[in-house]
Amino acid sequence: MPGNDNERPRTVRDAMDSAMGEVRNSRRSNRRNILMILAIVGIVVVARQMGFLGDGYQGQPRDTVDIAALDAELAALPFVPVLDSNGQGVRVVEFFDYRCGHCRAMAPIVHDALAEGAEPFTLVPIELPILGPESVLASQYAMAAALQGDYGPYHRALMFSTVPYTDEGLTDLGAALGLDPVRLSTDAHGDEVAAILNANRALAAGIGVDGTPSFVIGDMLIVGAIDEASFVGLIAASDEPQN
Repeated sequence: MPGNDNERPRTVRDAMDSAMGEVRNSRRSNRRNILMILAIVGIVVVARQMGFLGDGYQGQPRDTVDIAALDAELAALPFVPVLDSNGQGVRVVEFFDYRCGHCRAMAPIVHDALAEGAEPFTLVPIELPILGPESVLASQYAMAAALQGDYGPYHRALMFSTVPYTDEGLTDLGAALGLDPVRLSTDAHGDEVAAILNANRALAAGIGVDGTPSFVIGDMLIVGAIDEASFVGLIAASDEPQN
């Protein structure tokens, strides 16, 4: 039975309004979905960087590094720690973040390789805090400890313990290690430490380091964690001894 002609325009308008409403809702939903996907991707990236997801040993060789240029850049840094050496040998430059789970997993591997001495190398650790304010604060205090001549013990304590990355926790750690806690806290927030960390960031960017841990072993850049056999093997294969 034919419908009422007077009702047809209203029905069409209602249908159009309903369709446009669905389109608008779909667009809003799509935007929400996109934002949610981006947020999840960001969380996954950070979780992987901190070592909560995936295989702990996914490091991959990248480009070779110009050793002469790296020597010059290291020489220009305000502070370059030489943490350990078991007989000079190959120089290993490590870029790390205290909150990075893979960096913490690499710490005993590097320590054991130095202690066992199967391949002689010298470790040059470069603080590269990239995982947020707590990472930055931890590195600030480590550099402040360096200004008191006690970088090694403070660095190891941070890497091998669960010290809270707060001003109080990091100052208490320094006091427990025999450092001047007042000076430590003051230096951690001072211009000299800020300049050191800024120079470290510039060095990392200059040679293509975009994540932690990263290593320059001889002239090879490796970004990501590697197992002990690979670490020692790369040192053995390197033909660039420390100058």
